[in-house]
Amino acid sequence: MGAYAAKALVMDNVSPDGPVYQAGTLSGNPVAMAAGIAQLEVCLEKGFYESLSQKTDGFIQEIQDHSIEKGYPFSAFNIGSIFWMSFSGKGPIKRADQITANSADLFRVFFDALLERGVYIGPSGYEVGFVSAAHTKEDLSKATKAIKDALDITFQP
Repeated sequence: MGAYAAKALVMDNVSPDGPVYQAGTLSGNPVAMAAGIAQLEVCLEKGFYESLSQKTDGFIQEIQDHSIEKGYPFSAFNIGSIFWMSFSGKGPIKRADQITANSADLFRVFFDALLERGVYIGPSGYEVGFVSAAHTKEDLSKATKAIKDALDITFQP
């Protein structure tokens, strides 16, 4: 669901009053609206975001612990349910010059190893991932094992 607003000078140009046509695939669709309301109701349940954050914290910590134990130049980070990975072993990357030169090469090996294990992440090392309420402990356990295996393959001597 979404909405937009502006001063009358702008909004008067939007159809049906003006010449600018605006539409979306599911605009005004009652099924889409019902789904949006249902999703918001789940998100507003007490403790929803705290639980999601805890789930992601545990997922990322296990991956990070493996990386530290093995001495890999790799770090995993998260804020709430959003996570990202860095092939630098440094803190969170905030500037392009903090990205190691071979990061893309390492990510390709890592990405391919994950696909072979049935885990799909974004196809670029610059993307973030998301843990959702739909992810079960079993899902995250499978992903954690696959990520650890993929790291072992990526950094094998």
